[in-house]
Amino acid sequence: MIRRTLMRRSYNKGNWEKAKLHAYKIVKIPKEKKLARSVIIRSYFNQDVYSEVIRLNSVWGNSFQELSDKANYFSRKQKGEKNIHHPRIMTIHRSQPVPEKSDIQWNDEDYIQNFIQEGSRLWMIHPHGWTHWDMPKEFVLSDTHPDLLRLTAEILLSPWHKLTRSDFEGTRQLGTLPSLSFSAGTDSTAAALIMPENTILGYHRRNFECSLDHRNADRLLEFMRHEKQKRVIVISSNHELIRTYHFKQIGFSSDFACATHLILLADHFDIGAIAFGMPLDNTWLTKGRTFREFSETHYFQYWKERFLKAGLDLLLPIAGVSEAGAMKICENEGILPYLNSCLRGDGTNGCGKCWKCFLKNGPLGRPLDINANEIQTFLQRRPLPTTTQAMWALQQLQLESEVPDLKQHLNQDFSWWTSYYPPAKEIIPERWKEEIWQNISNHLSSMEKPYPVEALDFSF
Repeated sequence: MIRRTLMRRSYNKGNWEKAKLHAYKIVKIPKEKKLARSVIIRSYFNQDVYSEVIRLNSVWGNSFQELSDKANYFSRKQKGEKNIHHPRIMTIHRSQPVPEKSDIQWNDEDYIQNFIQEGSRLWMIHPHGWTHWDMPKEFVLSDTHPDLLRLTAEILLSPWHKLTRSDFEGTRQLGTLPSLSFSAGTDSTAAALIMPENTILGYHRRNFECSLDHRNADRLLEFMRHEKQKRVIVISSNHELIRTYHFKQIGFSSDFACATHLILLADHFDIGAIAFGMPLDNTWLTKGRTFREFSETHYFQYWKERFLKAGLDLLLPIAGVSEAGAMKICENEGILPYLNSCLRGDGTNGCGKCWKCFLKNGPLGRPLDINANEIQTFLQRRPLPTTTQAMWALQQLQLESEVPDLKQHLNQDFSWWTSYYPPAKEIIPERWKEEIWQNISNHLSSMEKPYPVEALDFSF
């Protein structure tokens, strides 16, 4: 049909008015209706006439909902609105499952009532919907101490719902096994290598469509399971979407959200400690640049007490080890062929273009594009993100010229950055302390007094 040909030709040339003109001539013809409607509504979208896109979608039975969502998003952005969901997030929200008992209402007084189990899936309702974990088939919610549920709710929701910081019963006894929230990144792997042999490694896997690539992690998980004889559990969940209901990017609600699967499984596996691969860069240093007395911070004291009341030791085994030190531990253990912190790799290699590749893969001699957009963007920020590790990496790569304004700081000697900070030993709970510290000492040397990390202040 000639009108269809003219419509297609006009649309492909970007002549939206002509495309619409031809489309309207055939839109009522049954066999042409679907294509004609698509051309009309997409032409309006390409012309930024968002109101017409939204109206036509409604008139045409919501057949173009994704396009309408995009139109609504861009229209509201044009008006200066900030708290609006990107269409991609809305699509993810709509695709999330709900339990059969979905008529349960959010309970803001008794948080354990917000958890239910259907089969091996554990559900938690929150003010904006449901989140879930796919647990081992033997898991039983009723055998889980209520304080573990309360701690999970607090970690996931307290950034927005302060009342989740409720009182704990404090009756759960400490379990016997240590565990580690294992991300399969360099810091997490270093923590796994210096933890006791019977440590459970718990990997959290996103179970919704996103850009995160799990293949590099999967290679390491297999290696840790079969070659290092580690006990590895993998739990799928969608709880990283909770942030998005508050107009933030996909990710963890708070620092300890990456371990909610282990908290919930603490009674199932007799877990008595949950460890995190939190390095020196984020403990005794604030954002890797300014020293603080971490052991005395409200943050550490509060969460140590909250975990303990739920019958868990909060364990930070590499709190005195920098990211560079963690890399050295992994290198000493011969694990580098199976390890890559890049989240955009191909299952073996890193992308060479992201900030993680700059900080960790570059200094290891792996391919790196220093001119990549993300790397250059981060290098030009002030303060420099992950400051001390970034300065060390620049020296290792002999790329000091990339940040000429930091020349005076880069003249410093950062060779101590791969040594451990002795005072960090004191925050490790007694029953795990000596074994962990001996393992660290087997890999790294101690910083010498006066400890250079205590003089750091890169607040420029």
